Amino acid sequence: MYPLVWYGVLPELPDKILRAIVHFDMGMVGLIITFILVRDLVFLPLHAIKVDWAHWGFSKSGTFLMFIISFALLSIGNWRAQRGPELVQVSIPIGNLPSSLENYKILQLSDLHTGPGINAAYVDNVIDMALRQEADIVVLTGDIADGNFEKYKDSLKPLSKLTAKTQVLYVVGNHEYLKDSDQWLDYFRSLGIQVLLNDHWVMSSRENPILFAGIIDPEVKEVDPTSGPDLQKALYGSPDADLKILLAHQPNIAEEASQYFDLQLSGHTHAGQFFPGNILIKLFQPFAKGLNKCNNMWVYTNSGTGYWGPPFRLGTTSEITLLKLIKQ
Repeated sequence: MYPLVWYGVLPELPDKILRAIVHFDMGMVGLIITFILVRDLVFLPLHAIKVDWAHWGFSKSGTFLMFIISFALLSIGNWRAQRGPELVQVSIPIGNLPSSLENYKILQLSDLHTGPGINAAYVDNVIDMALRQEADIVVLTGDIADGNFEKYKDSLKPLSKLTAKTQVLYVVGNHEYLKDSDQWLDYFRSLGIQVLLNDHWVMSSRENPILFAGIIDPEVKEVDPTSGPDLQKALYGSPDADLKILLAHQPNIAEEASQYFDLQLSGHTHAGQFFPGNILIKLFQPFAKGLNKCNNMWVYTNSGTGYWGPPFRLGTTSEITLLKLIKQ
C-alpha cells in the first residue's frame, strides 16, 4: 500500500528511507517466493524417491544460498534500472504505404513515472537520447508523470526541449489520475504538447497525411466516473488519412481498435518489470511487450522508459522506442 498511498506524503528523508525499505522487501519477497516454489518442485519429488542429496535443498546452507542469489539478482536489477533506458529500433511494415511516408520515424516514450522514483537527472538523460534520434514526431503514451504536481513538475521541464524540435503528442495513463491530473494535463499543454483525450491530430506536413488518435485511460473513473476511452469520439470528424495510428496507454483495447487503425502504440505493462513478473505478465496481457499483430493492425507495447515501485529491471529493459514505417 505504501507506493499507492504514501508516496510523497511524508517529509523527504523519511520518505526516501521508507521507500527504499518497502521496495527492497517487494523485490526480495517476489524472488524468494519464486525460488521456494522452484525448490519444492525440484527437490520434493527427489526427496520422495529417497535421493541421498535431496535433503540439501531444505538445509540451512541451501536456504542461505537462495537468499544470497536473490540479493545478488536484486543488485543487478537495481543497476539495470538506474542506468536508464536503451534505444530499441523497430520497423513497422505497412501494406500500401505511400512512398512519402517511407522511413517516417516515430519516437515513443512511455511509463516514465517521473516522481518519487524517477528524478530530473534521469529525465534529462531520456530527453537527450530522444533528441539524438531526430524523429519526425514524438509520442508519449501515458504515465509520464506520477505524483504531486508541485513537487515534481520541474523534473519534466526538459520535455520543452522536445517540443522545440518536433511535434509531441500525449495520451494520459492511469498514474496521472492518481494525483493532480488536471494540473499535469495543463502543464503538458503549457510545454507545447498536444494532449489527445478521445481526440485526434493529423500530420499533414507530407504529401500523404497520418491521423493520430488518442484515447482517455479507463482509470479516468477515479476523477470522473462519467468519462472513459471512446474510439468513436476520438475519430469523430476526422478526415481521410493514408495511415491511422492509435495512442492508447493500455494495450488491451487492441481488439476493438483493430477495426479502425493500422497501428496502435501502448505501454502500461512494463513487460512485467522484473522476474518473475516478466513471465507472469504474459498470462494476463496478450500484448505484453514488443511488436504483435491483432487482426490486421500492428500493436507495439513499449516496456517502459522508466520504472515504477521497486527500482529493479530483471529480465526486462527500460526503453526508448524508435519506430520506422516501411513498405510491406
